[in-house]
Amino acid sequence: MNTIFRQLRYQAKEGLNMRVLRKHLRAAVPVLFLLVSASILGWPLCVSAQEQLSSQQLTPEMLAEASRRTGLSQEELLRRYQARAGEADTPAAETVNQPGRTSLEGVDDSTVEQPFVDSDQEVALPFSNLLTEEMADIFADSLLAQSVAEDSIAFFGTDFFQLDDGVFSPPSFGPVPQDYRLGVGDEVIVNVWGAIEYQETRLVDRDGSIILPGGGKIMCAGRRLAEVGNAVRQSLARSHSTIDTGDGGDTEVEVTLGKLRSIRVYVVGAVQRPGSYELSSVSRMLTALYAAGGPTVDGSFRSVRLVRGGEKIANFDLYRYLLSGDRSADAQLREGDTVFVPDVGPIVRISGEVKRPLYYEMLPGETLRDLLTFCGGFTSRAATEAVHIQRILPPEERRSGESDYTFEDVPFDAEAMHSRQGPVPILDGDVVLVDTISERMGNFVEVMGRVKRPGRYELEPGITVGDLVRVAGGLWPDALLESAVIDRTSREGGFFALSVPLGKILDGSSADVALQDGDILEVFTRWDIQDRPMVYISGEVHEAMSVPWREGMTLRDLVLKAGGLSAHADWLHAEIARLLDAAVRSHDLRRQPEQTVEVLEVSLGNDFLLRQDIPVLQPWDRVYIRKLPWWQNQRTVQIFGEVFYPGTFSLERQDERLSSVIARAGGLKPDAYLLGARIVREQEDVGNIAIDLKKALEDPGSEQDIILQDGDRLVIPDRMFTVTVRGEVGFPTSLVFQDGLKIDDYVDMAGGYLEKADKGRTRVVWPNGLSLPNKGSSKVVAGATIIVPVEPPPEGRDTWEIIRDISSVVASLATVWLIVDK
Repeated sequence: MNTIFRQLRYQAKEGLNMRVLRKHLRAAVPVLFLLVSASILGWPLCVSAQEQLSSQQLTPEMLAEASRRTGLSQEELLRRYQARAGEADTPAAETVNQPGRTSLEGVDDSTVEQPFVDSDQEVALPFSNLLTEEMADIFADSLLAQSVAEDSIAFFGTDFFQLDDGVFSPPSFGPVPQDYRLGVGDEVIVNVWGAIEYQETRLVDRDGSIILPGGGKIMCAGRRLAEVGNAVRQSLARSHSTIDTGDGGDTEVEVTLGKLRSIRVYVVGAVQRPGSYELSSVSRMLTALYAAGGPTVDGSFRSVRLVRGGEKIANFDLYRYLLSGDRSADAQLREGDTVFVPDVGPIVRISGEVKRPLYYEMLPGETLRDLLTFCGGFTSRAATEAVHIQRILPPEERRSGESDYTFEDVPFDAEAMHSRQGPVPILDGDVVLVDTISERMGNFVEVMGRVKRPGRYELEPGITVGDLVRVAGGLWPDALLESAVIDRTSREGGFFALSVPLGKILDGSSADVALQDGDILEVFTRWDIQDRPMVYISGEVHEAMSVPWREGMTLRDLVLKAGGLSAHADWLHAEIARLLDAAVRSHDLRRQPEQTVEVLEVSLGNDFLLRQDIPVLQPWDRVYIRKLPWWQNQRTVQIFGEVFYPGTFSLERQDERLSSVIARAGGLKPDAYLLGARIVREQEDVGNIAIDLKKALEDPGSEQDIILQDGDRLVIPDRMFTVTVRGEVGFPTSLVFQDGLKIDDYVDMAGGYLEKADKGRTRVVWPNGLSLPNKGSSKVVAGATIIVPVEPPPEGRDTWEIIRDISSVVASLATVWLIVDK
């Protein structure tokens, strides 16, 4: 653009013909239009790209699936998702890979922190639809679990119905009570033994009867098992005179049941799974409740009803069963019965120092005493003098401008389990709180520090410091006798410290000191007032360490504590660095000591364990065990790829080179690709080293035949036949290598440069790691990778500055146009 204006100014000055001038003006106008359009539209387009990226995190399909799974609205799901996303440590957008782009991780394409992103390129990658469905499932499951966690309330009894399946399912076989009423489908077993013996098994027919040989037809439906047994016995006695009917006989008759029939009952109301259930004929109300999952949080545990033929037959209070095991109201079910769970009654919550702090359902007339019975009573730490009740005022007691809650304390007698002011009614919504007793302890004294049994002891009348030390087992030898400290807290809360001459108290030369309630006696060690002397050892030992100095400790003792000498320790060269005590403790400020450390050379020798002249250590000595000067472990390198004997090789010399190790590996195989050979060096984090293996082998000792180091890995690949193109191209891919083609040729075959490709910084990386710029002399070899980076955005000027400058240029251009037309 600047070139065009320079030409305009030059031609205007020189008075060139108008046709040429108009030609340049026509060329400038489209360029100006593009600049203005880009300046005006650039920022909104960037915003649109960001919004599009953000929207990919949660698609409408995922929201719809999550809504179907959880039952929540899409708006509520989106709110919860955004609330959870706001707590994440790292924005999700930072980890999104842009479609159609090949990762250039580890390659420094530019110094720009946020390269241009071409959001118009969209590629449907394989399995993208499947991944969306899986993400929707995970998102829905997460929100469903969160919703359940947020909505769950701890009600007494709810966990009872979360037991394993079959806990309350009665068996289809086995004994049944004598009052069991038979019905159609029950299996009746008749056993006869004595003068005659036989067994008959019959099913109760649809007409409610069974037919026995020699006994005829016997009605069973609606009759109790005991009644059916008597009827069978009387019927068989008519054809067998030996059967005992109560007046004696040699033949006995027993009637039992085999497989029991099933009945259909209905469980409705506030239960987890209302509906009809097929149960065993000996099932009871509790069986049906468990089959339906029990009451919901809105269902009653106190008034479960059994309805038969439109009439209420039984009322089951589950609390009586859960708290005392009373199942007297758990009525047996019959065909067509309905178990109804009404809505929950008044609810109260009790918390604090009770055994089961939960929500409870109360019946009319029940009091605070009943609630405390339900929750298991007080714990041992409960403060029972007053029980607090937070209560919602009844509507008729509420006043405008006043609180709708009230708070009252109830004095309670824990032993008699009743309030001192009589029965205390409990209302719907009450919150009962039982406080915890104070943590403050009394009637004790405590001793800590250098006694044999530190801890708390009973405050006996007249106990003194000497008594407490003797009760605690006495002092350890390193206890500080000059002084001990008593920490005392007064009843008013004041803190005091009292020093006592512990040694003199114990030997009787000083008066003993009486202790008070809560006193803490602290006995110190002499090392609490001075540092314990240490000695140190390092160098060629198995474990460098510092240990407390002990009188008489020798160098041999310290070496043994450090695990002994290593294999490459120099037995003849050890050093002891010793502080000169007089120099380091000098108080003469006018004269600095000439020497504060003395270094002693020690020769351990192979017999140091038996020698008698081993030096004795002094406090703060530092011992150094030196290493043998020429000791080193074998230095190794590894060779991978196309040699006859790949593997690990030990270097024979400090200056062994690449060509020597390859010769020891048997040389190169015929398919070895020399242009791809490289060395990976771990020392000093050097990393990849691009080498010219052909030159190294042809000219041993040259600069390419490098000296190997410990840990080097030599990689010699097989022949390669492709060239890979990555970055800002139409379709990143791998192409068949063709000798003689340049970088631009391969880029063209990969779809060409994209709009934001930086052609000037395009380069080719050889398989050995050598990187070459996009110049005419840069050769492309088989196995190479061509990298096309992103062009960095302009720096320094914002959109409005560009628009202002362009407006100024347009105004100048219009002035020039007017001059030219004239």
